[in-house]
Amino acid sequence: MSELFNMNNGFFRIISKAVDCVFVSLLWIVGCIPIVTIGASTTALYYTVHKSICEDNGYVFRDFKNSFLSNFKQSTIAWILLAFVGGFLGVDGYMTYHMKKAGDSVGNVYYVILVLIVLLAIVFTYVFSYISRFRDGIKTIFKNVIFIGLGNLLPTILMLITLAIAAYVVYVLPVLIVIAPALYMLGIEQLTERVYKRYIPQEEA
Repeated sequence: MSELFNMNNGFFRIISKAVDCVFVSLLWIVGCIPIVTIGASTTALYYTVHKSICEDNGYVFRDFKNSFLSNFKQSTIAWILLAFVGGFLGVDGYMTYHMKKAGDSVGNVYYVILVLIVLLAIVFTYVFSYISRFRDGIKTIFKNVIFIGLGNLLPTILMLITLAIAAYVVYVLPVLIVIAPALYMLGIEQLTERVYKRYIPQEEA
């Protein structure tokens, strides 16, 4: 009977993890409200899920706040660049698609834009988790995440599929936004860390 109320048993650990997931998801939502801070909030989300929830080695609020503040500059620059390029490619993709449908040869540029959009999605998949785990300049960050994403295609594809599923689930059931961000990070954390370990010298690992 005493085991039933033991806070370290499986049931209470699952409940505790679920509460942490809701809490960090709410922190992420609040951190995204100014829009320009979406990058910093996403970096902090990954860091907190990795350290506090997966490794049981920290406190959700403290880790989120520390990561948000310490990675604010790089994450914000990365987010603004991604948003700008994504918007540019989205508009160009829309225009060239309709030009292609109309029979204009310029519309063939649409396929080039599709390739660039895929590359952008790969960068988006890795960039914020990378910032949370490594210290590099912004140019090096973008170069490395492209190299890592293309060099690990199977994990990258799985992460993109997971992101698409998470986005669809929130679209269908918006109320799940209170837990979906953390669950998405939980879903990709092992894949991401396995990939990153290939690039960490053994003594540092």
